[in-house]
Amino acid sequence: MYAFYRATVDVIIASRIALFLSAAFFILGVFIPSPALHPFFMVGGLLAFYFAVMYIQLPGFVNAVPARWATWLLLALFLIGLAASYQYGYLPFLPFSLFYALLSARRLTRQPTYYPNAITIAGLLLLPLSPTHIAAVASFPLASVYTLLYRIDSSRARLPLSFKKVLAVTASYLASWLLLVVGQLWALLIPSLVLTASAPPKPRDTYGVGSLLFRWLIALAPLHHHLMYMAFVVIMSALCAPYFPPSILYREMPNYKYELLTMALIAYIARALEIVALAALAVAALVLYVAVRLFLSKPVPLKPP
Repeated sequence: MYAFYRATVDVIIASRIALFLSAAFFILGVFIPSPALHPFFMVGGLLAFYFAVMYIQLPGFVNAVPARWATWLLLALFLIGLAASYQYGYLPFLPFSLFYALLSARRLTRQPTYYPNAITIAGLLLLPLSPTHIAAVASFPLASVYTLLYRIDSSRARLPLSFKKVLAVTASYLASWLLLVVGQLWALLIPSLVLTASAPPKPRDTYGVGSLLFRWLIALAPLHHHLMYMAFVVIMSALCAPYFPPSILYREMPNYKYELLTMALIAYIARALEIVALAALAVAALVLYVAVRLFLSKPVPLKPP
C-alpha cells in the first residue's frame, strides 16, 4: 500500500514540475519576440502542459500507477527532449515518446476504458517525426485534446466507448497530420468532422461551448497558422485550466464561470485580426488569472495510507 502511495505521489510531483514549466514557458514566449525563441517557448509550453495534464490521468487511463523509476525516467526524457529541441528539432523526443507510448499501451484493446489511449499514442509517435513547430503542435498536444474530447463528450452524450470509433478518430487524425506536414492545413477539418460524428458535443455549459468551438476554430488554420495554436487557448480555458491544475496541485477547484473562455476568445479574435499585442496580453492575463485563483483556493492534503 505504501509503495502504491509513493508511486502516486511521484506521478503528482512530476506533473507539477511539467505544469510549472509550462506556465513559465508560456509567459516567456508571450513576451520574447525573438523568431527563434518565441516558437521554442510556446510549443515547449504546450508540450509541457499536456504532459502534465495527461500524465496525472495515466493511472486512470491504464488502471495502474507507473513505478517510481518509470515516472522519473519519463520526466527526464521529456526534459532532455525539450532542451535539445531548440537546437535539433523534435527528433530528441523519440525516447520520451516511445517510453510514454509503451506506458499508455497497457491492455490497450482489453476494455473500452483503454481504447482512447490509441489516439494519444498516435500523437506521441508523431512528435519526434515532426519537421516543423506546427507539426509538433499537431502531434502529442492535439492528440491529447482529441483523446479527452472523445472520452468526455462520449460520456456526456451517454455513448459507449467504441473501438471502431476510436480507430476512425485515430485514422482521421493521422491522415490530417500527414496532410498538414505537406502544407494542407485545411486537413484539420477531417478529425473535427469524425470526432463530432463519434462524440457530439453538448454546448450546455462552458466546457460544452469550448468543445464545440475548438473543433471548428482549429479548422480555420488555413487563414493563418497562428489560429491553430490559438485554438488550444480556447479548449484549455474550457477544459484543461479549470479542471486539471487543481487536481495536479491538490487544491479545491475555483468556481469559474465564463471568464476564462472570454479571455481565450479575445486572444483568438485579436490574433485573427493581427492585433498581436492584445492577443499576447489576453494570453498572459489568462495564465496569471488561473494561477492567482488556484493559489487562493483551499489546499487539499494528500494523506498517506
